[in-house]
Amino acid sequence: MKRAVAVIVIAVAIAVGALTSYSPVQAASQGAGFGTWAPVSAYGWHGSMLINGAYTYCIRPGLPAPTGQSTDNGVSGTAAGLSPAQLTGINLLVSKYGQTSDPVQAASVGWAVKAVADWNETLHAYGYPGDTLQGAINWTFSALAPESNAVVQQLAASYYAEAMSAGTGALGGSGTLIFTTDPADPSRGTVTAVTDIAGVSGSVQLDGAVFVDSGSASRDGVTPGTAFDIVTTEHQATFRVRGTGTFRGGYQAAVRHYTTSGGQDTAGAGGFTEFSVARQDAADRVTTFAPVITTQVASRYVESGPFVDDVTFTTARGIWPRASDGRYVTVAATGTVYRTSHEPSTGAVPPEAEMVAQLAVTTLPETGATVPYRVQSETGLAGPGFYTAVWQIRVEAQSPETVSFLEPGYSWTEPFGEQTQIMIIPAISSRAEPVVPVGATMKDEVVVEGPVPAAGLDVTTAVYRSVDGLAPADSCTPETLVWSNAGAPVRVTSAGTTTITAPVVPDFGTYFWRERAVDSEGRLVHEGPCGVEGETTRAPLPTVTTRAGASPGFGGGVSDVATVSGPVPQTGRTVLTFDLYRVLDPADPASACTPGNLVGDTLTDPIAVTAAGSYSSPELRPGAAGIFAWIERLWHTRDGETEARLLTEGACGAPDETVVMQAPAVVTTATARAATDEPFTDTATIEGLAPDAEAQLVFFAYRTPLDASPVCTEETLLAETAAVVVRGDGEYVSPHVRSDRTGIVYWIAELRYAGEGAVMANIHRGECGEEHESTTVEALAATGPGAGIPILPMGALGAAIVTLGAALAVAFRRRRHGARG
Repeated sequence: MKRAVAVIVIAVAIAVGALTSYSPVQAASQGAGFGTWAPVSAYGWHGSMLINGAYTYCIRPGLPAPTGQSTDNGVSGTAAGLSPAQLTGINLLVSKYGQTSDPVQAASVGWAVKAVADWNETLHAYGYPGDTLQGAINWTFSALAPESNAVVQQLAASYYAEAMSAGTGALGGSGTLIFTTDPADPSRGTVTAVTDIAGVSGSVQLDGAVFVDSGSASRDGVTPGTAFDIVTTEHQATFRVRGTGTFRGGYQAAVRHYTTSGGQDTAGAGGFTEFSVARQDAADRVTTFAPVITTQVASRYVESGPFVDDVTFTTARGIWPRASDGRYVTVAATGTVYRTSHEPSTGAVPPEAEMVAQLAVTTLPETGATVPYRVQSETGLAGPGFYTAVWQIRVEAQSPETVSFLEPGYSWTEPFGEQTQIMIIPAISSRAEPVVPVGATMKDEVVVEGPVPAAGLDVTTAVYRSVDGLAPADSCTPETLVWSNAGAPVRVTSAGTTTITAPVVPDFGTYFWRERAVDSEGRLVHEGPCGVEGETTRAPLPTVTTRAGASPGFGGGVSDVATVSGPVPQTGRTVLTFDLYRVLDPADPASACTPGNLVGDTLTDPIAVTAAGSYSSPELRPGAAGIFAWIERLWHTRDGETEARLLTEGACGAPDETVVMQAPAVVTTATARAATDEPFTDTATIEGLAPDAEAQLVFFAYRTPLDASPVCTEETLLAETAAVVVRGDGEYVSPHVRSDRTGIVYWIAELRYAGEGAVMANIHRGECGEEHESTTVEALAATGPGAGIPILPMGALGAAIVTLGAALAVAFRRRRHGARG
């Protein structure tokens, strides 16, 4: 806190001194300290003197205190014959710590100042025999001010050490400012301060320029030898930048020297080393300029649209000047767009070049040449070709203010055929195979109609697979990529068609081709859109239509015919299988195809499908009457795999896929009349039975009395004939049956079919008492239509009766069983 106060006091003292009129003779008064304010006393005066408001300190130890009139000799570098190093240390102590009203601090400064000025005299002036500053202070202060003795010792020793290590300050200084000019931009450069003494810093004020990093014309903390970037603020064709500065170093090797007749010399604050500098540009800065243009087409290759150019202004000489309002002067430029059929070469505009568009641009005052300007033609470019812009800047197209910064007659024209100024509209398309089968290669034809750069084009194509949920235009992604020849592009040097073949189609689906062309430098010339119809190849699933064959009759084999259309896979294995189901509910045939209704299938006997065409199923035998539904299935197994994939499956109960199997019709007619023991038969006419059906007829004869109603039971059974083999439609006669007594014999015909497991099952059985299904057995011979076998003569009949009588007992017991053999 004491040090802070001291610094403030120094500043105030210096300021006051600067503003107070000079008075060479002034009376010194007692300052702060300890002792007696008298020329000579027992312990002396240890502290400061106050002269004209400034604190001073004795620098001639051993002489009387300066209580009389003191003469101000000004700031001196030779005061009291002291060396520059001593004066520097004393100046530091008086300036930094001595301007205080604190008696302890003032006494400490007084002891330290005297010790710097004359060590021996300071230590021994009061009879101290020792050799330390602390001891000398204790010698006196132990009696004079014992309560402050210790702290004065400590402070005085510290102050003395600081003063002795301060080195030797300068006494005055000089310097200058050095300005440089950037050859490429006269508005820019540097300023550097140069001084003849080290350790100084100061402030610099510019006139006509500002510091780049701050935008200010003034700067503090400038050290010699450091270059600072500057930029001018003048807006004249020629001018110079000026600068002034004030620099300050450490404590100078001088003090404010006061002398008192018959007493001490005293030292006041001598201040710091300070000096001023000033300089200007050694030569005028010239701001005339030569504006030029660099250009870059927005895109070298475009499909259509206007000519778009990015124009960048710069200067071939000088800087871009500013107008009087501080904004950039404007520059106008115009361009002409030419079309050629061949890639241009640098030089003059060729005679065959067609002028197709005009361009124009003027820089903005706010941005000047600091930003590029995008320019485009008012109309679109007319078709494929090479388009080149040629820009020019002419003085007659500029504003008067801009003209003042240009050389007389200034003009600049861009060469024709600059590579950065060539825009190309290519004509590239492609045609993909629309449909290919799985396992076949697919191809894409890339058509380059022109123009073709002189170095040629590298053409590639890529195949992407369509994915559910993605629009075709969004389907060409790295995740959907199937194949590309990007690693082996086809070089095209002239217009024509290039066919690119991809590997085999890996699977069913939709594939999108995308052609791409780049030039010899790898720049994209053309890339086709994704998902367009002309660049789509489909590997569709084959389609299958079916028609069931006609019913062959009951018991026959039925079949289905499947017609395969579309591309059949060329790799792997493709087969057809057929299932046959019984329809239990004619009103709902679609629900019939369940495992419980399965009649048969061809899974163990699939039909190989190698091409489009019609394929017949193996025959299946329903073995029952009813409605039956086919379902066909098309399967494909990839090479190297064992599990087949289902490609298509028919609908259950489709009208063309049902077969109606009717039970065969059986009409029977028995022998109308027969005599006892005379053979008679029943005849069955069958219609609707397949020729290869394994069937048989068994006839049952039931006998009742002549006057009884028809009864067909086990008790009335006369005979069960042997089975009659049936082969398709026709008439079939039963084996002979005889009755040994009169009555009416009722016939029942039973048609049996060998179904599943070759077990015979009834498919038809007549009713008891059907019309034309009875034979009347009488004792008399039968005559007329429907009669049985003729009756034997009576003699023969007698013999037969005897024979019959002997066998009746046996026949009766076996009647119910033997007749069924």
